[in-house]
Amino acid sequence: MWNKRVFIAATVMIATTGMLSACGASGSGHDAAAPVAANKPLVDKANWPKATPQRGLAKGLSLPLEAYMQTYGDTVTLDTATRHLQEKCMAGYGFDVKLTVAGATPPPNDNDANMERRYGLTDRASAAKYGYGLPDALTDQPRQKVPSLSEAQVEVLTGHGKPTKAGADGSFVAKAAPKTYNGKKIPARGCVGYAAGKIGKPAVDFQLVSELNGRSFLESMRVPAVKKAMGAWSQCMKGKGYKAATPTESADLVPHTDPASRKEIDVALAEIDCKQQTNLVNVWFKAETRIQKQQITDHRSRLTAAKAENTKALTAAGTALKD
Repeated sequence: MWNKRVFIAATVMIATTGMLSACGASGSGHDAAAPVAANKPLVDKANWPKATPQRGLAKGLSLPLEAYMQTYGDTVTLDTATRHLQEKCMAGYGFDVKLTVAGATPPPNDNDANMERRYGLTDRASAAKYGYGLPDALTDQPRQKVPSLSEAQVEVLTGHGKPTKAGADGSFVAKAAPKTYNGKKIPARGCVGYAAGKIGKPAVDFQLVSELNGRSFLESMRVPAVKKAMGAWSQCMKGKGYKAATPTESADLVPHTDPASRKEIDVALAEIDCKQQTNLVNVWFKAETRIQKQQITDHRSRLTAAKAENTKALTAAGTALKD
């Protein structure tokens, strides 16, 4: 589940840490652990993020690096196949284990570019209702119950025992699993390792594109045309009674409540209206597009190789799901 009060305009800054798209090799991914909400479909594809924003100032915008990113649909496919293989592996040891289902708790954006809020708020209709928060469809999501596993099941699934607290510092340790269960050899890292070996782990190869994505955002803010448009936006905000040099700062002008207060909504709308008045989003997008095109030229071989690995993993996932 996504916290609507946390996901504000500055979310894109996460990219500067090199955060990777989740591949779910351990059966986790985006999906949370809790009881399934009543009267809610577990997986509702209607709530999955679209490839590009569908409305607002960022409608239809897509940056060059997005061609090398893992989409949410890719993530779900890989997660689903991985969990299927883990369950099949567990069944080989006599365990009927049902893991959480992938795709139940979609994120607000399709990939790490986060175009919906990359340049701050851009959707006026959403801001008029939720301020800086997320739509209800993304916050009132069904949650799943994680299966309660025995010690033996944990060992076979992960290749180690259940973690136990090791000391006063709160750290946990887990003992290695036996080499066999009922005479059958346990794979390295258990069924988790078995599934990862069958599918592959392309998320490791997305570190470069994630880093470039964050870098291009920061570099674009130093482009003269962007600085000029940002200055005009800041002056527009000042004319509306708000002091903010960047959209990130405007998000911090008021406390974020649930539901959004009138004051929060007013700031959110002012941010968007000033962007429209100054053409900030388009100027920023064009500047960053030029930067990313150069990044792709400079790193094409590594980016192409990572994309190929993702395609290979998706092919393996498709094969696994047919079995």
